[in-house]
Amino acid sequence: HIHHEAISVPSQINPFINDETCRQFSATLIKVIAEDITPCDCRLAANEWEGDEYPIFEAIPVGQRGSKELHVSLAEPSWFNRARLWCQALLVLSYFLVAGQE
Repeated sequence: HIHHEAISVPSQINPFINDETCRQFSATLIKVIAEDITPCDCRLAANEWEGDEYPIFEAIPVGQRGSKELHVSLAEPSWFNRARLWCQALLVLSYFLVAGQE
């Protein structure tokens, strides 16, 4: 049973001011991936983990007061590679969004 208000669907607006900026974003992301750049502060590097190994699960608080935990498998390599690609894209997108405000 769901006991909370529905969450709004995110906007489908293109974050880029024009097609050229979108192409530049794609080209930059391809370079970041090719150069094997791992963003900092995304819990992707060994020095950001609680132990010496990539975590095998993430505990997500659930319940009315978050008193229970749901353990979600982060089986490597599938989740690690997806998380890394997501963070690489987020890093590049953040750069482009900040640069567009200047």
